[in-house]
Amino acid sequence: MNFLPTENITYKTHLNEEEIIKRLSDHVETEETLSYGIFNSGSSKPYVGQINDQTFNIKRIISYRNSFLPRIYGIIEKDFGGSTIIVKMRLHTFVIVFLGIWCCFVGIASAASLRQALGNQGFNSKTMIPLGMLLFFYALIMVSFKYESYKSKMDLQTIFEADIVEG
Repeated sequence: MNFLPTENITYKTHLNEEEIIKRLSDHVETEETLSYGIFNSGSSKPYVGQINDQTFNIKRIISYRNSFLPRIYGIIEKDFGGSTIIVKMRLHTFVIVFLGIWCCFVGIASAASLRQALGNQGFNSKTMIPLGMLLFFYALIMVSFKYESYKSKMDLQTIFEADIVEG
């Protein structure tokens, strides 16, 4: 069980590298052609990002705001009788930095309130608020990330006509 908002998935498919790149290109909009904001023209493709020789860096196009949307990094490797695609799903770097700083501050407040609760002042339910905030925020992050990563995992399995061998 992975307790962090990350996914490491390995797909095995009978398709060759060129066919995988072609299929990805059919489903991925380049960032230059997609406009954002109120002038968003919409896209008929479900993903946006970059596809290079044997690598890709994409994310799902969603019509709502989710800061915990996975960034999908993939490497396509030639394999006997097909290809192997190694996919890593992670949060955006800025989100990771923000979460780290926020969790440090709330973690320090939680430790201080627990120390106070266990000390000679007795138990007070108000001292558990920082710990509750930390647990609620962790659950929010994980549910939001896993919801989106599950959708992407199934999409990629369909696009690649692949079996998930690890992940």
